Amino acid sequence: MEYIDCDVCEQNMNAFIENKLVGEHLWQFLTHVESCPDCYEELEIKYLIAEALGRLENGEAINLKDELAQKIKLTKRAMYFHYFNEDVLRILEIVSMIIIVYEVFGFLSHFFGIVF
Repeated sequence: MEYIDCDVCEQNMNAFIENKLVGEHLWQFLTHVESCPDCYEELEIKYLIAEALGRLENGEAINLKDELAQKIKLTKRAMYFHYFNEDVLRILEIVSMIIIVYEVFGFLSHFFGIVF
């Protein structure tokens, strides 16, 4: 996996806040933000500003620090689940191919007397 630097991370902050970051870019972003206190602080500031403005207009309560931490946690959990599902599908594909190969060899040995 490729790692990103602070400049790339900062360029992706608005996309993350707007839920527009996906796939490997999202994973790289989250990994960097969790390990870089400066970028986390910058993300926190941008998140607080973006969310607070919208909520103040609607008169909603604001506890955005906890919400940002929760958003990162839930996004990472969803990414783990996504990658787990991809791994399960790969395993099922491999098992399916093994079964198909086994059946083909069984068919050949039954009808043509070929012993493997």
